[in-house]
Amino acid sequence: MSIGKEIFERINRIDWFCNCGSNPYVENSFEVKFVHSWEDAVNNYSQSLWEDTTLEARNELTSFLNNKYRQEYAKWNEVTKEAKSFLEKNVVPKINIIKEKYNLDDVFTDCVKWDLLGAIMEYSYKECKNRPTFFLEILSIYELGHFPCGWEGEWPKGKLVIF
Repeated sequence: MSIGKEIFERINRIDWFCNCGSNPYVENSFEVKFVHSWEDAVNNYSQSLWEDTTLEARNELTSFLNNKYRQEYAKWNEVTKEAKSFLEKNVVPKINIIKEKYNLDDVFTDCVKWDLLGAIMEYSYKECKNRPTFFLEILSIYELGHFPCGWEGEWPKGKLVIF
């Protein structure tokens, strides 16, 4: 199974966090709540609720693949290794510039990497019909120059918090 260069190209084109703090129209399947500062973003991504939400979303994908596409799921570790290598080489240096500029913690970088890894994994299994696509929706928010940084409510109901 190959990841496909399209997803890497999408990620490489992102103008990271260029629209944070503004409230443009964001089209996705979630209700959204905007925050307007890095301090608010940090307060949201630091909550265990955000980590729990993204973990639930990842678990949905792995359970789905294990139950319905076991043969494809067997390649999970191979795909993950390639995706992580891409992120470390191509994304982390860009994210670390923002991290240093706004004096953010390592959790910031970890959150972005986790989101993008999830998007790459969902994209990699695009041939699996009806797979979950939470992280691909999150990717579209990054592509708009925003930072998806939290969740308000109980997954899967609630609101996505965006800076």
